[in-house]
Amino acid sequence: MKSIRIFLMLFVSASISLSAASIDDLTYTVNGDTITITDCNISASGELVIPDTIDGLPVTVIGEKAFSECENLTTVIIASTVTTIGVSAFERCESLSSINIPNSVVGIADSTFERCESLTSITIPDSVTSIGKGAFKNC
Repeated sequence: MKSIRIFLMLFVSASISLSAASIDDLTYTVNGDTITITDCNISASGELVIPDTIDGLPVTVIGEKAFSECENLTTVIIASTVTTIGVSAFERCESLSSINIPNSVVGIADSTFERCESLTSITIPDSVTSIGKGAFKNC
């Protein structure tokens, strides 16, 4: 009986996905000596940490609609090197519940978090001096 319980516990543990999104889920472009995140695999899930550097270059921009419709991301930690977050960058990230915007960002663009219905925690630093139209619409 004990071996059946152990088997069931192992089976259940193996069935639960504890995966986190990774750099492999990101698409990016090199712009001179910086990186712009342009897209994310829409099947990416869990927590995503946007790194400070990719291939030795600083990540400075999250492009327009880069994470749009990544419905399974729950938390995004943005690199301290990011200065710009594009229009609708996280639009329709319906499971996104937490995001931390670093001090390097000065503005939140239009529709950035539109329809992020699960968003309950966001850190907006004093460095942000403008928030675009509909940035948090339907949150």
